[in-house]
Amino acid sequence: MEQLELILIKYILGFGLQSFLLVLGIYTFNKEKFHLKNYLITSLVVTLVTFIMKLLPISVGVQTIMNMLFLYLICVTYLKMHPYITIRSTSFCVVLILLSEMIVTAVTVMFIGQDKFQMIIRDTFQRNYIGTFANIVFAVIIAVFFFMFHRKGEYHRSIGN
Repeated sequence: MEQLELILIKYILGFGLQSFLLVLGIYTFNKEKFHLKNYLITSLVVTLVTFIMKLLPISVGVQTIMNMLFLYLICVTYLKMHPYITIRSTSFCVVLILLSEMIVTAVTVMFIGQDKFQMIIRDTFQRNYIGTFANIVFAVIIAVFFFMFHRKGEYHRSIGN
């Protein structure tokens, strides 16, 4: 049961959700036409690459940069997005993820205290919950931008297959 919970929290609500949100964020900030099939393929490939990068014996900052570069390249080559706007969107999404993690960390420390937070961070299993909550905050931010652009009429794309 613990393995199932780990798979759900770390891999599906962790790498998977974040990858799908990153690609959606890039679509949103690029104001590109949304194709569900391309979105799903790109998100699944980004999830797989993120998972593989996490297995490599390199530090987290290097993994983040490598993931950003891969995401940028797949969006420019496969999705045919404009390079300059895509690099800006990719960077902005990564900053939003960092902001989401900072918000969740600050709220967690505020409610449970620094000592208990340090204990949670040391436990790799419990640390995944903080990442999941950060992904939920990131999802809310992306949804706000998505609907804000749509409402203002700045959203020049349509949803297609």
